[in-house]
Amino acid sequence: MRTSTKIAITASVLAGVAAPVAGVAPAAGAQAAPAWVAYHGVSAEQSVERVSRLKDQGYRPITVNVSDGERYAAVWVKDGSSTEWGIWQGMSAGGFQKRFDAGVKEGAQPISVSATGPADSPVFTAVFEKKSGAFLARSGLTPDRFAAVNKEATAKGLALTSVDAYGTPGDIRYVGVWSANTGGAWYYTYGKSRQQHEAEFYARKDKGYRPVKVAVAPDGTYTAVWRKDGLKSWAHYVDMTSSGYQKRFDDLKAKGLRPVQVNAENGKYTAIWQ
Repeated sequence: MRTSTKIAITASVLAGVAAPVAGVAPAAGAQAAPAWVAYHGVSAEQSVERVSRLKDQGYRPITVNVSDGERYAAVWVKDGSSTEWGIWQGMSAGGFQKRFDAGVKEGAQPISVSATGPADSPVFTAVFEKKSGAFLARSGLTPDRFAAVNKEATAKGLALTSVDAYGTPGDIRYVGVWSANTGGAWYYTYGKSRQQHEAEFYARKDKGYRPVKVAVAPDGTYTAVWRKDGLKSWAHYVDMTSSGYQKRFDDLKAKGLRPVQVNAENGKYTAIWQ
């Protein structure tokens, strides 16, 4: 697979103050993490440049996000994996479907998908990997359809492994990927205000759950995947602006944590570190 070269230049949206949900300090004696690189708020052209450079350096993407017209964020790792992968950006809904169909023929599955823009003209970005196993991927889902597809996928033993919300405040749409559940107990929430998401965070944290995927929608609500996996070293923050995310990024990097998922919409960032 190859990298798409479709380019679109848009203006930057950067401003504000960070507001944390909560953080967890890294555990003592944690194993050294693989080399990694993360960026956010870059234009489509800058994103293509980074993709080319990082691929040549032996990195691979583990999470991607597109928001605010066409600004990109991603996290890459260099862990010696030999998995074949491809990353595409600037895709229309039809373009994403064509890429999806081609990927399936090549034995690839989407592992991270993001979209932004109104339901009738969204922009997609996605990472595909060659891998086996059952999976389900859907886009353009209304909240009710999102819940119905999640129920269908769960009944097949699949878990929500990638999610994003796009559209407009009055017409929220979801794109999701459900893959074989190999990580134990999990559940999801969607359409939660920041306050409701925060309340859910503390309630579930006390029961051993943590957020592993979080997306912010155009109306400011949150979607999250929660998992009970016993990981002790992690952190999660929401309602950050670009500069707030950068500050949190720098602070947590000094503590040995790296971002493993980043999501944004309307200039507001949410991210997970471990």
